[in-house]
Amino acid sequence: MMIKTAALIFMIVGLFACAGNKREIRAPGVVDGEIATIKALTAGTLERLLAEEGQAVKKGQRLVELERDKLRNALEALALGEMEIANNEARAREKRPLLAANQAYWQKQVQRFERLKENRSVSGDQLERSRLQLREAQTALLELERSLAALRIQLERIANQRRALELNEADLLLDSPVSGVVLETFIGPGETVLPGAPLADILDLSSLFVDVFIEEREIAALKIGQQAAIFVDGMDGRSFAGRIAAFGRKAEFSPKYIVAEKERQALLYQVKVRIDRDLDVFKVGQPVTVVFSR
Repeated sequence: MMIKTAALIFMIVGLFACAGNKREIRAPGVVDGEIATIKALTAGTLERLLAEEGQAVKKGQRLVELERDKLRNALEALALGEMEIANNEARAREKRPLLAANQAYWQKQVQRFERLKENRSVSGDQLERSRLQLREAQTALLELERSLAALRIQLERIANQRRALELNEADLLLDSPVSGVVLETFIGPGETVLPGAPLADILDLSSLFVDVFIEEREIAALKIGQQAAIFVDGMDGRSFAGRIAAFGRKAEFSPKYIVAEKERQALLYQVKVRIDRDLDVFKVGQPVTVVFSR
């Protein structure tokens, strides 16, 4: 009698256990994430690499500096040119009041001689000489204004050259586009790079997700945004929050990290589970288990 009672209890426990399993979907998965590759924007020689593999970096943090000696020399030459133009402009502006006063003086002289000539109090030669002096004063002032305009054009040309060099300098200084971890670097100081050459890979921590594959008969119980529990080996049963971010667009055969014979023969659907918190716990390629509640 006691044996039958024990057997009955065992069966009931087993039924509850099976029912509990049916209320959740468990699937193995692998942690993955989006990789940001820093590429050279222009040819140059690496001067400094400011991050090492495995180092955490923040978005906007300086990671790569290419040599800028030629660019710095060009900027210094432009600065000297600006100083020279500024000195020439200052001297020209100092002359302007004198030339303007000289022009005004001869303008008055011409007017005075024209009145005297009407009264026949002065010769025509004196009038012509004053008119000649006036034209010379006007020409000198006009040339000065043209010189000032030319200096302004030179300054604008230098400003354009400076902007172009500053844009080139920006291409030589590369920052991290994301906050994450440096996965790999591909170049060392002193090496020459070409435009488009990869310099480093950065794992975007905010993009971490788990790829799992769910059987066809279970996929209907899941939906976008649904919460999931992620379990990591060695974490003593601790779970981490996740949510379904995307489904695969077509069924496919089991991936290589699912090894059971029965599962290999089934068509599975990819489910991407975004990791919400505790991002520092997870590593790319790390195997985990994801549990979905029905």
